[in-house]
Amino acid sequence: MENKKHKLIKNGGKGTNVGNALRWLALTGKKVAPELLELAGEITGVQGLAKLGNAIRSDKNLQNTDKELLLLEMENDMIEMVEMTKRLKIDNEHTITRLIRPVTFGCMFILFLSMVFFDGNIGSFKINPLYIPVIQSLFGTMTIFYFGSRGIEKVMKTIKKSD
Repeated sequence: MENKKHKLIKNGGKGTNVGNALRWLALTGKKVAPELLELAGEITGVQGLAKLGNAIRSDKNLQNTDKELLLLEMENDMIEMVEMTKRLKIDNEHTITRLIRPVTFGCMFILFLSMVFFDGNIGSFKINPLYIPVIQSLFGTMTIFYFGSRGIEKVMKTIKKSD
């Protein structure tokens, strides 16, 4: 039974309180409209929860006590989502959190290049062949992850603005 439950939770996470309550009602044999379960599986934010709340209120099959339970769980989910959004917003407002990646990238770049340039280069300049694969993999990886993650963040921000 536990395996089946995990398959029903989106992204393998813990699920929302209201979604878990709906699954629990269905497991106890109460009649839950498939539309409610489908809506619970598609929740993506406070607007999704509000839409699910309207569907719960208008559902004819659920008893009033079950509706009250589901609406209380939904309210808990809304509070959790709002608080999470506030925390993420605060985390992104500080200069230090925005500078972590570029400063780390710059420090690694300067540190490694200074090590490469000064390693046995007194009198003549020669890069030790042992450094070449490290330079390629380190800076290739850092550049891809730094610029790639920035690109993904910008795309996600654009998508969220269009919703």
